[in-house]
Amino acid sequence: MSNISKKRNNSLTRKKVKIRIDRIWPNYLTIVLLSILITSTLFYKVYDGGQLTGFLLKIAELESINKEQNKNILETSLEIQMRSISYDKLAQELKVIKEQNTELKADVLFYEKIVGKRPK
Repeated sequence: MSNISKKRNNSLTRKKVKIRIDRIWPNYLTIVLLSILITSTLFYKVYDGGQLTGFLLKIAELESINKEQNKNILETSLEIQMRSISYDKLAQELKVIKEQNTELKADVLFYEKIVGKRPK
């Protein structure tokens, strides 16, 4: 039996090992490129030929317009607040001036009663 195993070992070691040396990477590269081309074509057909990207661009454009409008709204609201503050301040000044005017008219009437009316 040991003689048969020696023969088997000898027969295995005597044979030359076959190593495949040819280049297979170009085949793999063409398969990958072909699969990329097929998937991109398929997705182009599925998503209506780029209409989705146009839709996304429209959304981005509308968002920028929305931001601009919000900025304008903020500016106008600040301007309205400033004008209302100045209006309130002017209303207070007008009230004070009217009070002073009524006091001065009362003083003029008092002096006219004492002195008499002035000829015009």
